[in-house]
Amino acid sequence: MRIKLSLLAIAYVAVSAVLLTIAYHPQGSGAMQKTDRLAGSSFLVERFAG
Repeated sequence: MRIKLSLLAIAYVAVSAVLLTIAYHPQGSGAMQKTDRLAGSSFLVERFAG
């Protein structure tokens, strides 16, 4: 039972790491930003900013 829980915990950490890597992976080449806005700003904020 202890080994099973350990493997489950390791698998959870591995899956979480993969998902975080996918979520925070920069989109596009990132070599040249089109605007001087922050890279993490959302589309809605940029689209509907006054």
